[in-house]
Amino acid sequence: MEKRVSQWALVTGASSGLGAALAADLAGRRINLVLAARREQPMQQLAARLREAHGVDVQVVAIDLARPGSARALQARLDERGIAVDILINNAAFGLSGAFLDQDEARLNEMIRLDVTTVTELAQVFGQRMAARRRGYMLLVASMAAYQPTPMLAVYGAAKAYVLSLGVSLHAELGGRDVSVTVLSPGLMDTGFAAAAQYRAPKSAQRAMLAPADVARIGLDAMFAARSSVIAGRLNNISAFLTRFMSRRLQARLVLKMAVSSSHDDTFHSPGFIFREVC
Repeated sequence: MEKRVSQWALVTGASSGLGAALAADLAGRRINLVLAARREQPMQQLAARLREAHGVDVQVVAIDLARPGSARALQARLDERGIAVDILINNAAFGLSGAFLDQDEARLNEMIRLDVTTVTELAQVFGQRMAARRRGYMLLVASMAAYQPTPMLAVYGAAKAYVLSLGVSLHAELGGRDVSVTVLSPGLMDTGFAAAAQYRAPKSAQRAMLAPADVARIGLDAMFAARSSVIAGRLNNISAFLTRFMSRRLQARLVLKMAVSSSHDDTFHSPGFIFREVC
């Protein structure tokens, strides 16, 4: 543990949920932190708790990572502080549910910028520095949605499938330059967000629900073990494995049926409903 005390980890989407859990786990491993997200106040509160509990340095950067050029802007701000990132936790994301044709175009584009474009740019910007130093780790947060078609979450699922493919590919590419890349795929997490949004998850997803702290530990253990990917939870692993035995067309039909039957109101299917890592 002590050998990591001088390292810096950048955690995006660190204001709540899985991002906060990942930050807490890293602090417990004696790794200094940069927390990056739009909302500054919750990050400052988290930073104060982690400094006191673990004696690590925690820096906060309030930034909208959905804006074009945000990856380079974030790197420049860290350069000004003299911080070299050894570990990139590429976690920031949001999703929109509802029928694809009814989605708001501007919000869809914003989601794609954050979930796909910024994830890619952050991996390249900070990966270049890591490769030059010949050391570093990256954790890309995908989702169980990456493993099957996701009607009513079509663009979100496609974005997470991209993240999964990107991360496993980079694991192969960058491994020879001593940079390890791991993809973490969580399922439904007990963050309280779904309840607050009145989202009714299918019973199968509820049975597989994990606490964010457990998901964070699984992901970080896999990252430091230099695994290419990891699915959080035994039931989620079984679910992903079973998709190999069904056609994607059949998977899409089953997911659509489950999505429709899981809610008796319009909350989940309304085009404006936003969720974070519920799939």
